[in-house]
Amino acid sequence: MKTLFKRLAISAAMVGVLTSGMAVLGTAEAAAAPCGLSYTTGDVPGGPLKIVYYTIVNCHSYTVKRKLDVAGSTDGPCLTIPGGRAVSQTRIIAGWAGVRGMKAC
Repeated sequence: MKTLFKRLAISAAMVGVLTSGMAVLGTAEAAAAPCGLSYTTGDVPGGPLKIVYYTIVNCHSYTVKRKLDVAGSTDGPCLTIPGGRAVSQTRIIAGWAGVRGMKAC
């Protein structure tokens, strides 16, 4: 009976260690990326349009709402980004438009 309790205690401790290790990996993953906005643009074949591939990384511990700020076109959709997470999106914009950055929404 005593051996059974020892095994249960060790198993419970290992679950706690593994769970906290996974949480650290998830946080370290977001922290490894640069905070804020990073993007690249490319041409859309057959027309005067551009495609923007962008990622917004929230390095805060709280949730924020951000969107892509586009000059010469409508802005991107409002994204809710939890603390320590990143969101990636694509957006088609006019050829003459450009990315200014990101802004709160």
